[in-house]
Amino acid sequence: MSESDVGDFEFERKFYVHEMPAVTALDPQPELIVQAYLFAADGYAVRVRLQCPAPVDFDASPNGLVDATSLADHADAIGTMTAKGPAAGGTRYEAERELDPIVAGQILSRAGHVITKIRYSAWLGEDGWIVDRFLGRNAPLLLAEVERNAPVVDLTIPAFCVTEVSEDDRFRNEYLAHHPFGDWAANYRDELSQTGPRFVDSLGINEVEGSQPRL
Repeated sequence: MSESDVGDFEFERKFYVHEMPAVTALDPQPELIVQAYLFAADGYAVRVRLQCPAPVDFDASPNGLVDATSLADHADAIGTMTAKGPAAGGTRYEAERELDPIVAGQILSRAGHVITKIRYSAWLGEDGWIVDRFLGRNAPLLLAEVERNAPVVDLTIPAFCVTEVSEDDRFRNEYLAHHPFGDWAANYRDELSQTGPRFVDSLGINEVEGSQPRL
């Protein structure tokens, strides 16, 4: 996002998902992502990420550990370092720069609190969506995100999105790195059953598939 003509900002919305959407099967090449946060406090964070095409039927070890140095040798491996600021109204400062995959792999192999996930991409209507399937201690978390080059308003929200978590800091990767979803998944499901779905109502007219538009 940092190289777009809107500068170092990302505009995205994030949603909690119960089950793998069927549309993810259409992605011919999901991505394996391994990342760690070298710093995270008060919404600010510095992240190192390594990604490459996911091997077929790949799964991480129970604690989410992956040999990052081996991944760095993949011909299509990409390394990045990203600085992030606090999010507000679906907008967040994010400056991303390329990093040599070998260097990224060495940093990740020495870092604590590493997150591993498989990322699936699909076009739904006019928007590009991703679905992240978290592995290791963050399993069985599924999150869907949509990103644009401007604030994500007047959005058609797919039916597989159970509730919006764009403004729930617990679902930020830097939080999940230190507080794996597997440790509080049952409590969150109980919370969701009591509160019901929620969607941000300050970003235009949003329509959840199969329901009435939300103003």
